[in-house]
Amino acid sequence: MAAHTTALRRLALSAAVSLLALALTVAAAAQQRPWPGAAQDPAVTPFSGSSWLHHLGLTLRNTWLGQGSGRYGPTPGQAIQPRAESLGVRRAVTLTGEDLYRLNCQACHRSTGEGAPPEIHSLLGPVQGSSLAIVQQRLREQHRAAGTREVQADARRVHDQILTRLHQGGTRMPPRDYLQDADMAALFAYLTRLAGTPDAQQPLTRTVSWARLGEITVKGTCHICHDAVGPRPTDAALLDGAIPSLQSLVASKPVAEFVRKARDGAVIQMGDVATPHRGRMPVFYYLTDEEIAAAYMYLSTYPPR
Repeated sequence: MAAHTTALRRLALSAAVSLLALALTVAAAAQQRPWPGAAQDPAVTPFSGSSWLHHLGLTLRNTWLGQGSGRYGPTPGQAIQPRAESLGVRRAVTLTGEDLYRLNCQACHRSTGEGAPPEIHSLLGPVQGSSLAIVQQRLREQHRAAGTREVQADARRVHDQILTRLHQGGTRMPPRDYLQDADMAALFAYLTRLAGTPDAQQPLTRTVSWARLGEITVKGTCHICHDAVGPRPTDAALLDGAIPSLQSLVASKPVAEFVRKARDGAVIQMGDVATPHRGRMPVFYYLTDEEIAAAYMYLSTYPPR
């Protein structure tokens, strides 16, 4: 009986070891290319080119671009409450207009839409100018008579100007040309509510693939500060203000660390003699673990160019 029990224990131990080995093998494969075999989305294209800061010749020291969260990571020695990251990514995700605003606009225009004047203009005034009710009220206050068609044409002109600006960008605003018409419609509907227009549009939603979610997160938020490709900067270059490329980050960080860095921040080593510093990267607390994990998954499946 004892021999039989011992044999069963050895068999159970052998099975457990085999399962652990299989789990480690799967984890290693996932680290090299997360979620292998995911279906390709024909609407998705790789991230390429330089950061918007490089495009403008700016550094984080002399701009508010990309710093709309207003929060930064821990300082060396600061006590940190550990948090378990949720790394699951659904095949399809429903995005609201507010989600599209968080992913594409909040990094510069803040949660309120007010921006950081004078460098980053408020979104609220232009959106209010597209409101039929507000245009009519302003005309009454100015004692100007205007027919319904004229007022509608004026409001429509401002609406179209805003969408063109979103799509093509401006002097300091990066283009959002990767957004589709339905994305723009949902985003604009949310902007009318953010601006408090009396005739705000009803909320709209979009259902997108995980790859599209990752693409929007990268191109809408990460692109502001990070180049697509390039080697990891030296510790001395980091102290001098260099920002790692997304290619180097995905190559050097596991997905959990990538998510943690983006959402909670992390102390990093910088300088000729590597010493711990609080990172310059803002903490994007308003992004979800899934959105950041989808960005990592997108960058791994559609390598930056």
